Amino acid sequence: MSALRKEVIDLDYGQESVEYSPKKKRIKRNKKNSNVIESFKNTIMVAITFALGILIVYNYAVITDKQMELNTLNQEISTLNDDIDAYNIALESIKNTNSIEEMAKAYLGMNYPTRRQTVFVDFSYGSSETTEDGTQAAQEENKNILVGIIDRVVSFIQ
Repeated sequence: MSALRKEVIDLDYGQESVEYSPKKKRIKRNKKNSNVIESFKNTIMVAITFALGILIVYNYAVITDKQMELNTLNQEISTLNDDIDAYNIALESIKNTNSIEEMAKAYLGMNYPTRRQTVFVDFSYGSSETTEDGTQAAQEENKNILVGIIDRVVSFIQ
């Protein structure tokens, strides 16, 4: 006995028997249309899933690229900070007054000025003082010779 057919049972309850006849053609056509629609829906779903997967992979690639740029910039910052520290250390050694003095004496031949090299400027006005300046200059030259000798001895000792 098939599921689509119904057997007529001869029971007499005072009713007339009604025969059942299924509509085969319409059922088949609806199944074909629904199969095409279902396959189209499945294809669209697979395409959307594939597109979303590609989009996720692309976003991860962009994030990884930005992370690599960030790491590169952090490395550059650390190397520049190391360079700044090295320059600060070199600057501190250059700013040391003892090393400046040694370099001036050794490489440039500089010494402290002697009293003989010191020039005194007189800003007084008048003609009476000019004659006194001449006598004072002669006395100072005699003193300067002694001071010059003492300065040479002191600079030789240093």
